[in-house]
Amino acid sequence: MSLPPLHPVPSENPLLDRVLSSLDIAVFERNGMTGEFSLQGRAPEWWHARCGPEPRPVLDLDLWSPFLKDYLIADDPARNAEATTVEKSGPWTETDGQGRTMTFEATVLSIEARTILLIECLGTGFEQMRAIVQRARERVLAETIASKAQRKTETRLIHQLEASERTKDDALALLQHLGLAALVLDERGRITFASDRGLELLGVAAEEALGREWETVFPINEQDRVMLRQLIEAPTNGRIVGPLCLRKPNPSWVELGIHHDPRHPDRRILVVTDRTELHALRRVLKEQSSFHDLVGKSPAMLRVYQLVRDVASVDTTVLIEGETGTGKELIARAIHSVSERRNKPFIAANCAGLTDSLLTSQLFGHKRGAFTGAVNDQQGLFEAADGGTLFLDEIGDIPPPVQTALLRVLQEKEITRLGEARPRKVNVRVVAATHHNLSEDVVRGSFRADLLYRIRVARIHLPPLRERREDIPLLAQSFLATICTAAAKTVDFLKPDALHRLMSYVWPGNVRELRSAIEFAVISCKGREVSADDLPPEIVGASAVLDPSASVPLPEHDEKARLLAALADAKGNRTEAARRLGVSRATFYRRLIELHIQPR
Repeated sequence: MSLPPLHPVPSENPLLDRVLSSLDIAVFERNGMTGEFSLQGRAPEWWHARCGPEPRPVLDLDLWSPFLKDYLIADDPARNAEATTVEKSGPWTETDGQGRTMTFEATVLSIEARTILLIECLGTGFEQMRAIVQRARERVLAETIASKAQRKTETRLIHQLEASERTKDDALALLQHLGLAALVLDERGRITFASDRGLELLGVAAEEALGREWETVFPINEQDRVMLRQLIEAPTNGRIVGPLCLRKPNPSWVELGIHHDPRHPDRRILVVTDRTELHALRRVLKEQSSFHDLVGKSPAMLRVYQLVRDVASVDTTVLIEGETGTGKELIARAIHSVSERRNKPFIAANCAGLTDSLLTSQLFGHKRGAFTGAVNDQQGLFEAADGGTLFLDEIGDIPPPVQTALLRVLQEKEITRLGEARPRKVNVRVVAATHHNLSEDVVRGSFRADLLYRIRVARIHLPPLRERREDIPLLAQSFLATICTAAAKTVDFLKPDALHRLMSYVWPGNVRELRSAIEFAVISCKGREVSADDLPPEIVGASAVLDPSASVPLPEHDEKARLLAALADAKGNRTEAARRLGVSRATFYRRLIELHIQPR
């Protein structure tokens, strides 16, 4: 078969010129006599930038990198003279006259006795696409490092990645092949690509997602939709949001990584990570270790929970005793939430540090003109809490005159506003709290004995944190989740050295100080795990009050909660959870079965 001659410069085939120009490809044919390569057709745009404004129509190898010359020398025109072959050089870089880097790839076509050379400019998007693929590889490494099988997959994928071409289609194919749940959004928020895993998590078919706006495809509630829209439209890159609930027949919980497409700043790449099992583990752990926002499974806290149930069933005054920071207001709110008054107001008042007149006005209200600055009639907290619960914190600091007025309210169920003579009926349950020993205050004469008897009909003592250390891991993990959500930061768990420091500290500020320490650690933490170095200096530098060689986990009586906590910290990975607990995997699996733990 004879081949028609290629058109020399200038071309007589305008269509061929336009095609070659649009492809950014320069076409040459080797002269069998001289061995030179002659330009065929119109030169592409980049040819002049690379070879000068008036380049010769013959390929001058001295103007090019030695790579091209070596490649052409290696390609022997006498070899396979009767066969048709295609050989690619692979990418290489050149510098144009202005010092800009250009990436090229050459292809040699051997057709019978003729040799055709194609040189293609890969464009500026080449390096950007390589960066996208590199980030995809790092994401896969982070997600698959937990198991041996995943590490094998990681190695195979790295080899495939290194061998693949750096093009957009290959990048999307790579996301698909890696099994990542990934979606690509255009500048209008429409889904232009969705991996099979991404479609599976969303619970939709490809034809139901591609070309549609993400808001119509993601099965999330309106609040999450608004938050996600703001993050997608925000200029910040690399944000991780979640967990989000995908509302499907079988709901799932996911984290969403939002990344900018480096080639198109207005486009977004979404990477979805399934967190359903981790969420289920944390939910089970929370259900088994909390009571109306109170966290703890120690015997002392279980007794407190039972006392709350007991006193909530009767409509009497309650005194909550405990050190500062032990959570007395949370106990008061729990009593209100369980009682028959739960649908009525809960009003909290701190009685410390106020003068007689200010505290009287705050509690009972005042009439206009009752004192300087009383420009209007003012309702007091007793009236505001009518039908509900009034929580009086630090009742031991109430001045004696106010104690007398409070005693009358408790006896008569009526209040009199400051400056008025007419009493007003109120229906309020009083829950008081103090860090004082009120019995000693009565002996000293700073607190009325009859008022103490009135408010201490029922009493609840809150133990300090140092007396229920087994609750520290639960409290710390609960605070970690709450603070990370508020700070939009992802920190998964506390390392053993950090947990040991928390367990060894004396906690003079109790639960309030623990929350402050976790918040400090979240701010200081640079990764996804809190280490001892991230904790406040007073905790890191404190002398241990426990045996340093002693282990820190939860008590034997609550082994189920201990196993669930380890699973949650290990993100559901049972092998890792067993390692954290210091037991074999077989023993860990056996205890899961014996305790009927079946995380999903």
